[in-house]
Amino acid sequence: MSFVRRLMGALGAGMATRHGVEVGDRFIKTDGQYQSVWTVRQVVQFEGIPPHARLVPDQGVHLGYRTIAVSVLHDPDFYRRVTAATDGRSRGGAPY
Repeated sequence: MSFVRRLMGALGAGMATRHGVEVGDRFIKTDGQYQSVWTVRQVVQFEGIPPHARLVPDQGVHLGYRTIAVSVLHDPDFYRRVTAATDGRSRGGAPY
């Protein structure tokens, strides 16, 4: 692994913790009829704009990913964090 990739990974990990979103966190999209579940695969920092998270859908990973501002993930009008209590997979059932 190159030095630049290790450095970017370390910086991304620091940003994830500082902004309250980490790789592996799961969110339910709440702004629509179908409430899809998304998992954070990477936290990225672009120069001049707030941190963003790359999300992949729990269902249909082949559908690609979306990049969302971390602030949007914290807005309950758009997303809600899946916690252990609401995560149906931890009890063997569906998450919603």
